[in-house]
Amino acid sequence: MKRLAIVGFNEKSGINNFLVIINELKKKMAFEFDLFLYKRSEFELYDVLNAPINFSAYDGAIAIGGDGTFLYCSRIFAGTGIPVFGVNMGNIGFNMRIEPKDFEFYLDQFLKNECSYEQLDALDVEIDGQNKIYTVLNEGVVSHGGISRILNLKVSSYGHLIYDFCGDGMIVSTATGSTAYNLSAGGPILHPSLHAISLAPICPHTLTIRPYIIPIERDVSITFGNSSVPAQITLDGQKTIQLNKCKEISFTKSNKSIIIVKTKKIFSEILKEKLGWSV
Repeated sequence: MKRLAIVGFNEKSGINNFLVIINELKKKMAFEFDLFLYKRSEFELYDVLNAPINFSAYDGAIAIGGDGTFLYCSRIFAGTGIPVFGVNMGNIGFNMRIEPKDFEFYLDQFLKNECSYEQLDALDVEIDGQNKIYTVLNEGVVSHGGISRILNLKVSSYGHLIYDFCGDGMIVSTATGSTAYNLSAGGPILHPSLHAISLAPICPHTLTIRPYIIPIERDVSITFGNSSVPAQITLDGQKTIQLNKCKEISFTKSNKSIIIVKTKKIFSEILKEKLGWSV
């Protein structure tokens, strides 16, 4: 019998209704599940659950909520081969592609081994002076913590300088993350099947610098020039690390891919629905 891990934010609107639904489905379908609800005070967990978990005991994971929960759940199960259902209880939810009304259909497909899956790229982020390697599914954002201050950043790939500028920061995004902060900062939207990185400068103090796309196999390095304000990096919008003594940050393609349940919607339909585009 298949077992699912359900991950959700305990204050999320609609989560109790979903739990009623899945308990009803359990009565007529052959599966088991365990519930992992995290609290507001546990947002900093980043890539671990608030309780011990034996990954080998699970066949799938369900992220209930918005894109924040999807990112959290995906980082936890990255590299395990366990597919993630993204069930939308949020607003925009680019990654939460299964609506509650459609969940029974995809669950049934999954239990019958008739599901289709997508594999999403992730990036590993190494910060000079820290031993831990962080994995991001969306992006890493290097910025400053002050107001009306600028950073001097040098961005390179494979030892070749791409940017040398002053501005508010830099977004290094996967294709999945291209519809998040990257989009708001004027970066390009990438189809999630593309194995690419988007580099989007944030408010550069120049008229000639533009976003840039490179293959995800290329490493990206960010170093710091003289700045009047300390820098910080925000990972997937959920963890911020101060970079007071950091000299370099590197981004490389992660070996920990994320597997998600594929829905019938094509990407252009998602853009039309979420952004109101006529595509």
